[in-house]
Amino acid sequence: MPTFISFQLKYSAWMKRLTLTVSGDVQRAGYRDRVIELGRNLGLSGYASNLADGRVRVVAEGEEEKLELLREYADIRNALINVERIESSFSEATGEFSGFFKLVSEGKTDERLDTAADLLKELIDTTKDGFKSLNTTVRAGFNRLAEGQEKMLEKQDSMLEKQDSMLEKQDSLIRLTEEGFSDVKSEMKTGFSEVKQEMGRGFAEVKQEMKTGFMEVKEEVHLLRDDFRELFMQEVKDLRGEIAEIKATLARMQG
Repeated sequence: MPTFISFQLKYSAWMKRLTLTVSGDVQRAGYRDRVIELGRNLGLSGYASNLADGRVRVVAEGEEEKLELLREYADIRNALINVERIESSFSEATGEFSGFFKLVSEGKTDERLDTAADLLKELIDTTKDGFKSLNTTVRAGFNRLAEGQEKMLEKQDSMLEKQDSMLEKQDSLIRLTEEGFSDVKSEMKTGFSEVKQEMGRGFAEVKQEMKTGFMEVKEEVHLLRDDFRELFMQEVKDLRGEIAEIKATLARMQG
């Protein structure tokens, strides 16, 4: 029958204890909650507690590989938390912890502060998401404007092709003149008449196409501006609503 001592020896053989002393902006910032969440997700046990000098101590027990991951993930930097230094050491596990929890000293209640920090972080994340969505919409709008410009350039290319065709007719007329045909006068008269007609039709078509193209681009710009304004106002309205809800929650907590 295995004794407690043999069980403890077996437990210590594959389980280790990791002690972290973390410096930086780690108190009253939700750091302990983040570490506890990481520890539980890794299947570890232990605790996290605030020290009088502003640091946080984390004690965790479990498989050494998972403890290494906890030590790596504990180096947190975001809008509220800024870890500057982590001191770590390994020792033998004792198996005394039944879970991963926050150690609060007697007479000290910082749960409300941690909750407020979580709410503030949620507000920051919501604001970032809102501006990210707005940036995506603006980018899509500029892409639509670029497509309109490409259409206008295609119409301009068509106009240049017609001009090239007219120039080819002029070149043909010049070649006929240089070759000295007897009916050059008649050819020139006919040629210039055709060129005049072609140029008249060509410039009329180009003028109409350019007018149509600019109107389409103008409509696209107006639509884009209206869509952008409507989306921006909706995003601002949503953000104001969320901020008001969070302020109300903080007011209830402080009350």
